Amino acid sequence: MTVALPGVYGLLVLGASAQERVRARLAFLALIPYAVAVASFQVNPGSGDVRLIGQAARASTSAFFAVNAGLLLLGASVACATAVVALRDRRRTPAAFALLGAAVVALWPAASLAAAGGAVRSTIVGAGVAALAATVGSVIQWLRRGRVAGDPPIRWPGFPANRPAAITFGLGALAVAAGPTVGIVFLGLVVAAGASFLDRRAEGAFRFPWLLGVAGVLAPVWWLLATIAGPVGLRVANLGDVPLSPRAEILLALPLGLVVWACFGLWPAHRLLPGGFFALLGAALWLRVGSPALPGGLEHWRPGVVPIGLIGLWGAAVTGRRASALSAMGFVTLASGAPGSGLAALLLAGAAVAVGPWSSWTAPIRELVQRLGWASAALVLPGALEAGFRSEVTYTLAAAAGLALALWVGFASEGGPNSPRWDR
Repeated sequence: MTVALPGVYGLLVLGASAQERVRARLAFLALIPYAVAVASFQVNPGSGDVRLIGQAARASTSAFFAVNAGLLLLGASVACATAVVALRDRRRTPAAFALLGAAVVALWPAASLAAAGGAVRSTIVGAGVAALAATVGSVIQWLRRGRVAGDPPIRWPGFPANRPAAITFGLGALAVAAGPTVGIVFLGLVVAAGASFLDRRAEGAFRFPWLLGVAGVLAPVWWLLATIAGPVGLRVANLGDVPLSPRAEILLALPLGLVVWACFGLWPAHRLLPGGFFALLGAALWLRVGSPALPGGLEHWRPGVVPIGLIGLWGAAVTGRRASALSAMGFVTLASGAPGSGLAALLLAGAAVAVGPWSSWTAPIRELVQRLGWASAALVLPGALEAGFRSEVTYTLAAAAGLALALWVGFASEGGPNSPRWDR
């Protein structure tokens, strides 16, 4: 029987998503080392089949297989321990039994691959990573002493009180997502940023339109693109036909990347920029305009853009802003430029919106949407990590570690095991 690691990982995600309250912290933390190993094996040897991976491990002297087998053991063991604790506190809980069953299933391929790659080395790696992670998390929590900032509220600008602003933002977002020409896409982002600023200013949140100001650089970008395109035009569907030179791509990719970064609202500018739904618009701008028109320019700036996203992720992690960390992970994935990175980034940005703290009027559906958001983020994570491993291995590993820290510090702010909310 063929056993595929992505399928086993999916079972773990389902088990973790069913957990209650703070126990979800450990359940989701267990998914990260498992996801790192699954993504690594998808890159080398290029398969999730446990049998093929075991054959490659036995034929290799590299520590690569032992390290990733140790990560599998760590993730499955933490998930198993979480389920046991849940069963101890609440006997015969279906959610705990589901997680325990998934963890036992996950332990089997982890143990077999550990034996193939070196059981002792794999166990040492797993224990070492766990000890290091626990130490770093404890130090961060001690330094913060409960002063976790948390994510800003997630809200559609203007909704429900200011309907004109809400409609204007929606029209701008629609133009970014489906506008037929570059001019309409750029104008849509400017309109959405303006609507958001006017709504926030009415509430006293923002005094200066920072995102609108940054989006202003799209005007010269559009002018230069239109000048170079000439009769080819700037229809989004034909951007690959625009005769841009390598130097022109490098020149235009930098301001476009700046606008996308501003849309994601990453640390340290998170207090000046709205983030939230704008992360989705930034990802759409990158994918609809940047990737087809400026692939060489984005690749040129990638070694500098990915670390900026990583800084934003770790900044969100230290302050316990889980949704912002997911959004930053989406930016890092987007900047990697690997095949499949665009869809993974969009899904992570959408998950960040789902898991963030919502307005009070959404209370009846808030917990369900946030559970679905965490589940979707977890399912996308191996694909996002795989895309990162194909371009920036070290930065991707650091991003996974930062995401784990964000989960630990963020869930620690919930106030203990009896906290009834997922969004604090």
